[in-house]
Amino acid sequence: MKVLHFSTALGLLVMGTHVAACLDVDDAVLQFCIKSPGACRDGGAAGDDGAADDDGGSDAGTDGGPPDSGRETPGWKPVPSMQLRRTGHTATDLKNGKVLVVGGCTTRINQGCNPTNTAELYTVSSNSWSLATSLETPRAGHTATLLNDGRVLVVGGLGPTDEALATVEVYDVDANSWTDARALPNGARAWHAAILLTSGKVLVAGGGTSESTGLDTTALFDPNDDTWTDVGNMSFKRNVLTLTMLNGGKVVAIGGYSETGAERTAEVYDSSQVNAGWQRIEARMRNGRNGHTATLLPSGEILVAGSLLGSPGTVLRDVDLFAPGNRSWSPQQELREARFAHSATLLPSGAVLVAGGNSLSTGEPRASVELFRQNGTWELISPMSWARASHTATWLDSGSVLIIGGTASSGEILNTVERFVP
Repeated sequence: MKVLHFSTALGLLVMGTHVAACLDVDDAVLQFCIKSPGACRDGGAAGDDGAADDDGGSDAGTDGGPPDSGRETPGWKPVPSMQLRRTGHTATDLKNGKVLVVGGCTTRINQGCNPTNTAELYTVSSNSWSLATSLETPRAGHTATLLNDGRVLVVGGLGPTDEALATVEVYDVDANSWTDARALPNGARAWHAAILLTSGKVLVAGGGTSESTGLDTTALFDPNDDTWTDVGNMSFKRNVLTLTMLNGGKVVAIGGYSETGAERTAEVYDSSQVNAGWQRIEARMRNGRNGHTATLLPSGEILVAGSLLGSPGTVLRDVDLFAPGNRSWSPQQELREARFAHSATLLPSGAVLVAGGNSLSTGEPRASVELFRQNGTWELISPMSWARASHTATWLDSGSVLIIGGTASSGEILNTVERFVP
């Protein structure tokens, strides 16, 4: 059974960091739909599912916002490149009109990671980039979580000598400064997942300490007093897992890999019962999940798409749907194209935008993009300008998805950025 090594993961995996950021976006969009059902039902001029026009769109204003006529036409819009090339980075919507991009690998895969400690800020209104204050420690494969007080919690990752990190740093948006927080209590980790709970605390789970191992340990960070609490071990070791919050505050850990290969399993953490630990879900997915995405739908179900499975490695089109009511899995229509290390973003219409990812176990990123519609079907739409995998996808409150960085087909790290308007 093939596992995805750290050296390969730099360009081939959807890191837990990306998924967590994407999941935070999914939850935010879901809340938007609940509060504004009319907007979600409409879906804009592109149709009920938010699909892009065939021409891909090209008339965004120079400021990256809507043209003079009002709402932007659907499609892909140009965005200036970052100052640095990045993969294994994080991109966090600060909810103030800016997106914070932190760390990441900066060199070709075959040259090692070479993580950076730099950070950049994207300003939506001006469609421009500026440097933010650098972290103390270079890192990639970390997580970055927006706290309720507006600060950003950055945990773990891969350090400058390819070692997993236990260090934690917090970014103060107003001061544009970083401060050290208490280190993880149960060990260093990279390619883990993190998610903000309804309590305002941050749950960190899984990851790995070496190129082929997985961790089952989990911890809870309380930003009010800068403390960590061990909240027990998961039933399975999970490197590059996903965490998805259900309605009601429960968190589902899905897939990931360890020495035994990619996991078909999932388990639940109930954030309202801190000492209850993790509960195994008896039903299993059809195939192991590694480099997959997990997206919370308006129905309250979780859509799991794509994977890398086995040795020498098969890229899957498999899609499964998790129903939390009876804790069951059901197969869905397959992706139009097999992929892993892609991104998946819930749109206000209820459709899911799946972009990029690798087409082969050895890489070969795609530029293709497809939409999962509410009727359960997939449709290919206009592709991105660059083929990419292991990028980030961030929903902007102004009404578009920001696609940042990643790895190109040659193993080159990208600094290119583009924006999709549904």
